[in-house]
Amino acid sequence: MSPQADATEPATVSHVACRSAWAKLIAKVYETDPLVCPRCGSEMRPIAVITDPAEVRTILSHLVKIGRSPPGLDASTLN
Repeated sequence: MSPQADATEPATVSHVACRSAWAKLIAKVYETDPLVCPRCGSEMRPIAVITDPAEVRTILSHLVKIGRSPPGLDASTLN
């Protein structure tokens, strides 16, 4: 196999490296560590990623209903 063939192979990055890179990027942009609990300061770890728009709307609607909507959320956009 030639060196050029290796260059076309997709690079694989470990889960730990991806998580670390994501956290560093968010920390740089927002000047806060997204993996540290703002209440107690302990380390948090993501357990799920929700990408279905209908499911996200359902969760946000529930948060609006109980009075805990995210800052800056316009509730009228959920209907």
